[in-house]
Amino acid sequence: MSRLKAARSLYVMCFVLCLACVTICGWQRGPMEKVQRPTEKVQPPPQCSPGAAVWRTLKPSQTPQAGDVWVNPRDGMRMVYVASGEFTLGTSDAQLDAWLKEHPTDKRCWFNDEQPQCRVSLPGDWIGRTKVTNAQYERFVQATGHCVPPYWEGRKAPSGLAEFPVVSVSWDDASAYCAWARGHLPTELQWEKAARGGDGRVFPWGNQWDPKRCRNFEMITGRGYLVDPLREGSAAVGSYPAGASPYGCEDMAGNVWEWCADWYESDAYKRYAKGDLTPPPEGYYRLVRGGSWDLVFPKFFRCACRYFYVPDFPCINDYVGFRCARRVTLSALQDPEWGPSGSPEGQSKGGPE
Repeated sequence: MSRLKAARSLYVMCFVLCLACVTICGWQRGPMEKVQRPTEKVQPPPQCSPGAAVWRTLKPSQTPQAGDVWVNPRDGMRMVYVASGEFTLGTSDAQLDAWLKEHPTDKRCWFNDEQPQCRVSLPGDWIGRTKVTNAQYERFVQATGHCVPPYWEGRKAPSGLAEFPVVSVSWDDASAYCAWARGHLPTELQWEKAARGGDGRVFPWGNQWDPKRCRNFEMITGRGYLVDPLREGSAAVGSYPAGASPYGCEDMAGNVWEWCADWYESDAYKRYAKGDLTPPPEGYYRLVRGGSWDLVFPKFFRCACRYFYVPDFPCINDYVGFRCARRVTLSALQDPEWGPSGSPEGQSKGGPE
């Protein structure tokens, strides 16, 4: 009996010690659901948190800070977090008056579809730091068997153009890629906010036109003509860091136009100014934003400039590409590949660096 009592006493002591250790560890670590932020930092752009960090997790953070970067494991794209809040949409009368004074050959009627200017509030979202490249599009093609752009060499991206924006893609091609990457094409409201920040600036870098800050025809060859548009026209993504937006998004002016999710509606900004942010339900054209390398007129590189093409625009163009966006809450959706938690089935969620 004494031996049994001693064993019981030893068991109770071990239980008490284990309970004490669990209590102390829990007190030191705090709530289990609080995830430690990564240690890898980014140089924060003007409208981003000083503590902006890089997440290399299977799904993006659910509590990001402005300027956080998430590396999408699908295609390696660095997605920048654009925080929720208001921004200035469109062009004001004062901005237009100043523009026409500086560019007297432009016509006031050319700017009608980007007025009136108003303040719009959007939820936070992730958006690609750069346009989708040929190399990233090749990963999509290999994974899905999707058709390739006409300038490719078989099923491979052209040699030397891996980091150039993929072009000669229709709106449907771009939309299919974004769905594969677990995202979507940005709406024009998301795009404009990411391009100009909250202060209503004219260009991603400020209010003054500077042809050296983006890829445009004036800056390309100096010859006045192109020998090989695909190699001389566009540039590798991120080639003009001085032209980055307040959120750190690059190439939002110039290089190649970018498909947006919305149909083009000439009076859409009038509805938005009244608080109705519903995108047009139908149309004939899809919106593109940002301008491209084959243009010299500064008006096309402004953040508020709206342009459009038919969605199945013949895939012979070399001046339309796209970037992806992603909703913060997307990873909570049921997905057969990523599972209810947003992590690929059978894999660990991983953790921030």
